[in-house]
Amino acid sequence: MSLNILLVLPVREGNNLQIAPDLGIIILGTALQKHGHAVTLLDCPKEGMNFAGFKEFLKSSSFDIIGFRCYSRDHNYVKHHLKIVRQVCPKAVTLVGGPHPSALPEFVLNSMPDLDFAWRSEAEIGLPKLVSLIGKHGREIPESFLLDIPGLVWRSVAQQKIMLNPVGFTEDLDAFGMPAWELIKPDTYPGFIYNEYYPLLTTRGCPYPCIYCNTPGLSGKKLRHRNLDRVMEELAFLKKRYNITRFSIVDDEFTLDQRYASEFCERVIQAQFNLKWDCPVGLRLDSLNPELLRLMETAGCECIAVGIESGSERMQQVIQKKVTVDTIRRQARMVAANSRMKIIGYFMLGFMDETEAEIMETINLAVELPLSRANFSIVIPVPGTALFNEALRENKLSLDSINWDTCTTEQVSFERNHLSNKRLFELYRRAYIRFYGRPRIMWQLGRESLVNTQVIWSSILNLKRLFRRKPPDAHLPLYIREAGV
Repeated sequence: MSLNILLVLPVREGNNLQIAPDLGIIILGTALQKHGHAVTLLDCPKEGMNFAGFKEFLKSSSFDIIGFRCYSRDHNYVKHHLKIVRQVCPKAVTLVGGPHPSALPEFVLNSMPDLDFAWRSEAEIGLPKLVSLIGKHGREIPESFLLDIPGLVWRSVAQQKIMLNPVGFTEDLDAFGMPAWELIKPDTYPGFIYNEYYPLLTTRGCPYPCIYCNTPGLSGKKLRHRNLDRVMEELAFLKKRYNITRFSIVDDEFTLDQRYASEFCERVIQAQFNLKWDCPVGLRLDSLNPELLRLMETAGCECIAVGIESGSERMQQVIQKKVTVDTIRRQARMVAANSRMKIIGYFMLGFMDETEAEIMETINLAVELPLSRANFSIVIPVPGTALFNEALRENKLSLDSINWDTCTTEQVSFERNHLSNKRLFELYRRAYIRFYGRPRIMWQLGRESLVNTQVIWSSILNLKRLFRRKPPDAHLPLYIREAGV
C-alpha cells in the first residue's frame, strides 16, 4: 500500500543558521520512494516558514506519516511542530529521527507527547518496514511486529515502558539507488562561500573516540564505502541535470582510507568532469600525504577543512583526538608545501576543564598555521558524546533544565571549571579578531570578494555577530511567540 509521507526540516532561528540541502533526508526519501511511497520534503528554513505557515501547509495536503529531522537545538521547535500536526492531522503517524533522538531516545519520546515513534541512528532499513506495517495496520500495529524494526523507539503498552530496538546500519550504501535530488530542487538553494552547494557522500562511519563527537553512534565505528561506479554516476547526473560546476564531499572520514580516496580522484580525472570541489566537513591532518594531496588537487579539489580543535597538548589528550600538536604543525605545513589548496582550520574553545591559557594556545596555533580561514566554535555538550555524559555527572547540566535553544556553537550552554561564561565568549571573540585582523588574511578576503560577493557579505555578518552588544539569540523564540498556532 502506497502512503503519503512528509519529511520535514523544522523551523529554525539563529544567527548561525545555514540553509543547505540535507543529504541524509534526501537519502531517506529515496529509500521510501523505492518501496513505492509518495514522499514530500519540506525545508522550513529554506522556505522562510514559521509555524503559522507550516500549519497552512498541512491544511493544503493530506499526509499519512509526518517525520522530522531533529538536532538538539531543534528540540523545542520540533515539539511545537508535533503539536500542530496533532491538531491538523490527528490520524497521521508522527516520527522524529536524527542526532537528538539517537542519543536521547527515551527523553525525546517522554518529552514529546504528540510523538508516536523516534529513531536511533540510520533509518533507511527500518523506516520502510515501519511504513509497511502502518499501511497494513494503521496506528494499531501489533507490538510483536515492532520488535523486528532496527533502530525503532516506541511505547509498549504491554510492558508499560519505552522500547529501544537495536540499531541497524546499512552495509550497502548504494542499496537504495541514487539520492532523489528532485525532492528538494537543489538548484534553488543558496551557496555558502561559493555560489552553489551540492553535497556528495562517499563513505559513512568513524572509528575515533573523540569525546565531543557523536558520529560513531550515528553512523557506526566501521568505515563503509560507496561503490565508486555509483558515485561517478551521481556526479554525471548532477552535472547533466543541474549543470553543476562544483560539489562538496561531506564524509566524516573521506581520506581515512587513502586508497579509496585516491581511486576516487583518479576516477574523477578520467571522467573529465572538470568540476571544482572541496571537503568542508573536516579531514584529519594525519590522514594526508603529499601524493594524495597532489592527486586531489589535480582532480579539482580547491579547499579542504581540517579538524584541529585544540592547540594544547593536554587538551588533545583529554578530547582523545589521537593526534599531537607537533603532528598538526608538521602536517599543516606539509599540506601547504605540496598543494595550492586552501586550508580551513576548525577549532573548539571551552572544553569543561580547559583553562584560559590553553584556549590562548589554540588561538596562537591558529595564527601560526598556514590557514586561509579559521572557524572557532564554542564547545557544546552534544548528547551521545562522552563530553555530554561528563557534564551530566559533574552537574554542569541536567536533562530537566537544559535550554536546548543554546545548543549552537556560538552560545555558552554550560558552566566550565575555570572560565566564566562571559570570559569564554570574550575569548571566542578574540580568536576571530586575532585571526582575521591580520593584513595577510584581510588582503586575501578582499581579493576573494572581488570575484565572489558572498565572501564580503559573510564577513560583514560575522563582524556584526561578534561585536553585537546583546548575547546571541537574545529574543523570545518563535515556538513561544507562536504558541497559540
